[in-house]
Amino acid sequence: MTGTGKSDAVRFDELQKALRLALELRELPPGSLLQKRHAIDGLRSLVGAQVGVWAYVDGVSAGTGFLRTLLDIGWCGDVERRAFRSYVDREQWVAIDPSMPPLARAATSPMYTVTRDQLLGDRAWYGSEHVQGLRRTARVDSFIYTAYGSTRNTAVALSLHRAWGERQFSERERRLVDLFHRECVFLHQPQADLPPAILRGLSPRLREVLRGLSRGRSEKEVAADLRLSPHTVHDHVKALYRHFGVHSRSELLARCLGSS
Repeated sequence: MTGTGKSDAVRFDELQKALRLALELRELPPGSLLQKRHAIDGLRSLVGAQVGVWAYVDGVSAGTGFLRTLLDIGWCGDVERRAFRSYVDREQWVAIDPSMPPLARAATSPMYTVTRDQLLGDRAWYGSEHVQGLRRTARVDSFIYTAYGSTRNTAVALSLHRAWGERQFSERERRLVDLFHRECVFLHQPQADLPPAILRGLSPRLREVLRGLSRGRSEKEVAADLRLSPHTVHDHVKALYRHFGVHSRSELLARCLGSS
């Protein structure tokens, strides 16, 4: 991590706001989308971020890192959000964000918080196709990632992004987010069972698959949990999409978790 001067110390008023946010989150339904959304909005306000993302990062043990997003909030408009969604849904499998491998390598403890400049320098960052293509289009740049390793290969990550052209996040802001996250490990408690109204009309197998997805499990992990083939689970996921009239995992989870 970077320096330890007085300017890096978290201010008392900032700490008060972070603790107040933590208390507010404890009053919301554990594991709910409402709780996660309030956490992201509160963090955006705490450090002056524009965009907040809640995601699961797979491939951590392999030193790569691929996103499965649950929430993304604060984009300037549809064009910017579509650029981000295009990356998550397709482009990350072809041209990975250059910060993801060093982010995965930073996972030396169950919880860690880093800024972009702690992962790689300006030349590697701004010289990458990812930044000049996606980031410029999405109009975001500097970020803070705070991650919690839920399994050996998967982490839960909250990321905060400043608008393109704004100042980089400071060490003080990184520490503030880190303190907040360590106070709020309860955010990663399992979601309570889905509301009966959501499960109504689903076969027992589809209910099991939906419960797994709602707890942040990937299709491959759900397949292992249920002792099914990944192909079979993928077919079940497509059946869930049809049942709820959605077209993506994020839409499905928003539909099923939004009221819980």
